Amino acid sequence: MTETRRPEVVDFNLPTIALVGRVNVGKSTLFNRIMEKQQAIVSPVAGTTRTRNIGIFTWRGTQSRIIDAGGLTFNDDEDFEKEIYDQTQKAINEADVVLFVVDVQNGILPQERELARILHALKIPVLLVGNKVDSPKIGALIHEKDFLKLGLGTPMAVSAVNGVGVGDLLDEVFKLFHKGRRRPKQVRIEPTIRVAILGKPNVGKSTLLNQIAGDDYVITSPIPHTTREAFNLLVKWGEHYIDFLDTAGIRRKAHVSAGLEKIGVSQSIRRMQESDVILLLIDAAEPISVQEKVLARLVDDKRRSIVLVVNKWDLVDDHTEDNRKRFVDTIFAAYPHLQHAAVTFLSAKTGFRVHQLYELITAAFEARRKVIDPLVLDSFIRQLISRHPPTRGIGNSPPKIYALKQLSTDPPEFQISVKAKTSLNSGYIRFIERAVREEFGFVGTPIVLYTKKTKL
Repeated sequence: MTETRRPEVVDFNLPTIALVGRVNVGKSTLFNRIMEKQQAIVSPVAGTTRTRNIGIFTWRGTQSRIIDAGGLTFNDDEDFEKEIYDQTQKAINEADVVLFVVDVQNGILPQERELARILHALKIPVLLVGNKVDSPKIGALIHEKDFLKLGLGTPMAVSAVNGVGVGDLLDEVFKLFHKGRRRPKQVRIEPTIRVAILGKPNVGKSTLLNQIAGDDYVITSPIPHTTREAFNLLVKWGEHYIDFLDTAGIRRKAHVSAGLEKIGVSQSIRRMQESDVILLLIDAAEPISVQEKVLARLVDDKRRSIVLVVNKWDLVDDHTEDNRKRFVDTIFAAYPHLQHAAVTFLSAKTGFRVHQLYELITAAFEARRKVIDPLVLDSFIRQLISRHPPTRGIGNSPPKIYALKQLSTDPPEFQISVKAKTSLNSGYIRFIERAVREEFGFVGTPIVLYTKKTKL
């Protein structure tokens, strides 16, 4: 039976702007300008934005919500045209005000007339926005008859690139907000835990995000690199606000093509570095690949907490505990440096065991910030040494451990004080690390151990 228990998607009930228009009119640039950060990928490639970009922005001291929908072509032969149209329709359904963005420099194209007909049927305000007004001479073009024939009035002139006119546009939007069902307000909830969903292309990252949300927030397909941009989903689980981040699929560097894929991969790696916990997805139906090993090494190098998620477990015939143990042994043989990782088996498609993720995430996060009482730590290391005396490293004198001290958290760092002119065997240091992890429950979290020579 599929487990349906899900976290609650956080909804601040904020008034919402939806940016709609054809491809390459500058919607994502305008989105970034309003958000005051480079959240959406901007490029001259048509159809760069596929899945909606969603953000909360601040204007005049209060917050509202904005959705950047993918560019429409009304051409069924275009890749993902139906999916992008559905995403646009979702954005419109959630909107209080629609901004119909057109390119003043290129004029009106047939697909914009089609979109205008659709927007005329809406019962919410629609503002026509003439973008790329980068000079007074270009600004005069907003009065062209073709724009007026859309039946939405004279376009409001803006330049998303340099910000001209954007403030006036937002003032007009906020006038409409204050006449509507939802008003801008101050919200101050910050995510407790930031979680990045990482993996090679087509391993099921976007499907997992949709399963967590209980809705089709992002486009999924069997075509590699469907996801080009990172997508955030804020949910509440218990006392925690968890910000899930769906990332673009990452291949080996030699195989990454220039342009959008390279930008998406760079964005994914950057956002991974900002996360507390990584969900590294592994395809249960395929052998562990070189690119997955590279990703695992990257996570380890950045000292992120990690949950290894074996996805597509529904495609495996043998679901016995013995087979799971064999699979875990295979994983740790491929990732010897991730012995601390938590491992779970699930199906993002069916929802099987997805609910187990949330407890693993919160456990890894809490372990990352765990502080051990110094007296408890001192008693622990004395008993450990008594049962298993330290083995000699480089040097002639036998090593002597004086103390074990916690230096910091996030990730947990410890210092082993040893007698001057002696050293510990590297294997014994790993033994202490395992013992600390088992004794104090550092689930899915790397532990950093330093040694310090001490004279007493």
